[in-house]
Amino acid sequence: MLKILNRKIIFIYVLILILLFLLFFFSLTYDLSGGISLLDALRALFNVGDENIITIIKSIRLKRIIMICVTGAALGGSGCVFQAILKNPLADSFTLGISGGAALGAALVFISGFAEVAGFFVPLFAFAGAAISVFTVYIFGFKMKFDSNVMILSGVIVSYTFSSLVMLIFALSQPTGVQQSFVWLTGNFSTFDERLMPFVVTIVIVGLAILSLSGSIIDVISLGYEKSETLGNNIEKNIKIIFLITSLIIASVVSVCGIIGFVGLMVPHIMRNFVGTRSMFLIPASVFGGALFLLLCDTLSKIVFAPVVIPPGVITSVFGGVFFVFLLLRKKSSIWYK
Repeated sequence: MLKILNRKIIFIYVLILILLFLLFFFSLTYDLSGGISLLDALRALFNVGDENIITIIKSIRLKRIIMICVTGAALGGSGCVFQAILKNPLADSFTLGISGGAALGAALVFISGFAEVAGFFVPLFAFAGAAISVFTVYIFGFKMKFDSNVMILSGVIVSYTFSSLVMLIFALSQPTGVQQSFVWLTGNFSTFDERLMPFVVTIVIVGLAILSLSGSIIDVISLGYEKSETLGNNIEKNIKIIFLITSLIIASVVSVCGIIGFVGLMVPHIMRNFVGTRSMFLIPASVFGGALFLLLCDTLSKIVFAPVVIPPGVITSVFGGVFFVFLLLRKKSSIWYK
């Protein structure tokens, strides 16, 4: 493997990991009241020092940061895979309707009051909504031999339909439920159900590992039906498996942490400029880049408007809008599979 990797790609990997490591400890120690020293934070990780600091670091901040990194990695890696297998630079959880389905499921729980009865109803219904979206897009794709244009179009239809239903529910509901739903819809890492964290982390790690090891298969799929068949590749079967694995990864993080936009769109585009288009390099780069980008956005959400803390999904959307305006204005903005 080391013979295949060139120095540039190794340098990019190492740089991202160093930045992620530094930002991890900054987020672990920073707060609006002055922060915790790095030494105290490190001691707290090993259950040494003040009990209050240990509780803050291990029970609150560490779990939150891990969940942010896992979510960013899931969104970045999944966005990269969706763009490759569907041969569309705008493919991600939004355009495929997965986020819209999760939003509808969560909105129903908040508005109905079930969220006050038991917290697990929110991720349960959000996951169910995302699963319905995936199943709908899958059925359309199955009938049309997984044509990429059909899957993108069906995903957009599902997304707009579910978004309209969410707006209808909001219009007919009390302000309290609408406010709770809105907080969740903009991404919420402060009140996620920690009991679900081991399951989500396991799904994301195993799923992303499978996708990363399937880089050569994904590259073949991106060539299209005719070329894939000449290489002896069962493209429909491979698309089914990869699409379902990727959708499961997205559904698991979105159902727990809410809707985070643009990570799955931006990060693969940025990483493609540095490591190229080969999936065996691009997927891991998008995974690490997604974790770094979302953790950066979360950190900025606590600093920019201090002492007010805004949802990280707002920051990612701002970056996303600026990024795609820049991308459209570039003369050579068509960097894609060549």
